[in-house]
Amino acid sequence: MAEEANMGVSTLHQWFAGQQNMLPHAAAGFAGILWEQVAQRVKARGWAGYLPTTEDELFFQRAWLGIEELARSNDEVGETVRDLWHDVRFWLRSSIGRELTDYESGGLVILLRGLWDSLCSADPIQPELAQSLWAAAYADLHDDPDSNGAAA
Repeated sequence: MAEEANMGVSTLHQWFAGQQNMLPHAAAGFAGILWEQVAQRVKARGWAGYLPTTEDELFFQRAWLGIEELARSNDEVGETVRDLWHDVRFWLRSSIGRELTDYESGGLVILLRGLWDSLCSADPIQPELAQSLWAAAYADLHDDPDSNGAAA
């Protein structure tokens, strides 16, 4: 990080008051990179772009899942994770083309987090199955919004 900022490591430590205080900044920077990648994929591939498919995309997704795990024990990193998922909810609404209820939005976040985790696990889900599950969620919300609103 110091090299990228063109400064010495000691200066970086002094600026961020130690290594522990750098974690939230590093997590926020990585969240920005990851989210830009997801946004580009969604723009290029539509709804399917939310799921990683290439080895590079899976690498970044695995790294993000590590940051999410770190957020369980670091409140400042947790804030970064919450911010990213706030952005995801916005993009999900934009992808569907309408406001989502808390029930719908929460369900999509749970499904997306689960699919990300499943695609990156030691025994990954088949990408085709992940895409089918994700496509079904989109079709359900996009084609028949009243049926899900009643469940809320």
